Amino acid sequence: MDLPNPDEPQLAIELSEDNVQTPLTDRETLNTSQNRGSVESPSPPQASLGKPKLLKPLIWFGLTLLSVFFVAALNFMPLFYWLPPGFGETQFDAIGLRATILKNLDQGITYMLCSMGILLLHEFGHYVATRIYRIPSTLPYCIPCPISPVGTFGAVILMDGRQADRRQIFDVGLAGPIAGLILAIPIMWHGVSTLDLSEPGYGPFEIELPVLAKLMFEWSHPGVEAPDMVVFSQLTPTFVAGWFGLVVTGLNMAPMGQLDGGHVTYCLFGKAAHWIARVLMVLVIAYQVYMESMMFILMIIMIMAMGLEHPPTRDDSVKLGPMRWVIGIVSLIIPFLCLAPTIINVR
Repeated sequence: MDLPNPDEPQLAIELSEDNVQTPLTDRETLNTSQNRGSVESPSPPQASLGKPKLLKPLIWFGLTLLSVFFVAALNFMPLFYWLPPGFGETQFDAIGLRATILKNLDQGITYMLCSMGILLLHEFGHYVATRIYRIPSTLPYCIPCPISPVGTFGAVILMDGRQADRRQIFDVGLAGPIAGLILAIPIMWHGVSTLDLSEPGYGPFEIELPVLAKLMFEWSHPGVEAPDMVVFSQLTPTFVAGWFGLVVTGLNMAPMGQLDGGHVTYCLFGKAAHWIARVLMVLVIAYQVYMESMMFILMIIMIMAMGLEHPPTRDDSVKLGPMRWVIGIVSLIIPFLCLAPTIINVR
């Protein structure tokens, strides 16, 4: 996910504080223009690409690597081990924790490589696009979450959206989801094709398969109907990583605010995208209340905090062209393919 921030002029300076070109004042511009015999309006400041800061993104990347590794090594049930001594019926067992991690070392490494590969490819899709268009941006900041079954809340880059026009924002917004799916789809294929459902499932939760995963299952298991749910005991690291990649892509392509889907719908429909976002948010909240679920509560809070409306680009009049229009319209089905209604069920 990339977050343009047009209302904070200090962002471009922070991203490239040694390389931002200081714009001329109105008086200086007028004097210079008069010397040439004509009067020109001052152009907006153009920030040159500075060297991105490495330390903080690397620290957060390292923490997220550890987080996703330990979650997978703990059988995707981190809360069972992280709960403090005496909390509920669970007692902290350091020896058991160590034994579980060592036993599931290969599972932890496999999931870590696959899930972080998908996440980084998604974010670097955005990042490379910003570098191509010379839009000041940070490196991806990964967000660890060692109490989550997937070990991370994803990642984010910050970019100076004032420097990008309509077409550039469109390309930056779609570059991440497309790049992430390039890796998520083959990993998901491996996960569903090696899934063993011959034994009855058991465990504290089950994962609902999105439409795309069901199609892959039926293609890889001819004559077998795809299950609606995969139970905890049937999970494999590649299945969870591929499923995580689809979910992250589907959520980011929701047409709201400054999510990737919000960029796309704003570039396609302009300010009408704001009404799409409002209606969708009402429907999502109503669905959560109806289902008595807290599944999307954190994402709802995050989107509301950022704002449902997409800020204007540097130039909204730039034409997308027919090819981008077709790609943009087709991309709107990504959430329907990559997201299931409940995502995770607690049994």
